[in-house]
Amino acid sequence: MIKDWINTIKKEFKSFNLKKNNRPVIFIICVLIASALWLVSAMGKRYETTVSIPIQYTNLPTNKVLINKPPSKINVKMEAFGSTLLRHKIQLSINPINFNINQFTNKVMEKSNDTTFVIDLQKYIPQISKQVSSEITIIDILPEQIEFKFDKVITVKKAIKHNLTLSFEPQFFLLDSVKFTPDSVSVCGPKSIVDTINMVCTKPKIYRELNASVKNSKIQLQSIPGVSIVPNKVAVEIPVSFYTEFSDHLQLIKYNVPDSINLITFPSQINVKCLVAIDQYSNLNSTSFIIGIDYNNLNINTNKFPIQVHRSPTYIKSISINPTEVEYLIQKKRDD
Repeated sequence: MIKDWINTIKKEFKSFNLKKNNRPVIFIICVLIASALWLVSAMGKRYETTVSIPIQYTNLPTNKVLINKPPSKINVKMEAFGSTLLRHKIQLSINPINFNINQFTNKVMEKSNDTTFVIDLQKYIPQISKQVSSEITIIDILPEQIEFKFDKVITVKKAIKHNLTLSFEPQFFLLDSVKFTPDSVSVCGPKSIVDTINMVCTKPKIYRELNASVKNSKIQLQSIPGVSIVPNKVAVEIPVSFYTEFSDHLQLIKYNVPDSINLITFPSQINVKCLVAIDQYSNLNSTSFIIGIDYNNLNINTNKFPIQVHRSPTYIKSISINPTEVEYLIQKKRDD
């Protein structure tokens, strides 16, 4: 089909007689010449036009952080010869203008303690013109002003919170709290963000079936948008120990018993059991615990006292007492 179309065009050209049909050709040539002359004349005149130009902000204050979003484009009204405008218009719409904040403003934002600044673009037309073209005259810029909102940059030490999932083999437990080296990190960023951060969390990690302490295991910290964390990786220590059972019979302590009565309990001793790390077993004895009843908790509707653990070591696990309550008998003391 395409081959037939090409052959048809060839036949038309062969059958065309320029001598007999020269008027259309002459007319087209005249139109082209007239258009070219008009274009040359038009390009030699000065025109005004408005171009939307991308803008990028560089060399911002080092002691502050920008928290708002200034406009990414400005509308520049310019005047130049038609040929110049035609040559530059597409280029200006693509290539951004570099607005060097500290250089243009002589570091006024960096030197000031203010957090809000308004720049009058009309004052910086000469600097912008140099980036556009010396052949173009900038008449106006919109918006006339650009507002910059900054926040003070601060660095604060923050504690680390683990986000670890731990499981242990039977009779193995966590001996103490999970520790990190270093135990805190530097959080640097806008004051409005840093002040809301209480702790820096680690990334989630699972340790399964532990039967020994973990030392110097590196773990990544979770990033927080808008701030930097140094260091972003810490060493974690997970103290693990084998636990054995401790058991003993302890004398029941009685609190707040009036001097006028004798409080007799059945039984008078309580069996206490707990789990303790093998290397701390020798530290436990009967004086490590205080187990008792409080006369102020007497309930006349029952003949039993609930037993309370008033003191126990922090390093033990799974403390239990038997029994959990005792029967009692109240006797009045005789006056001698």
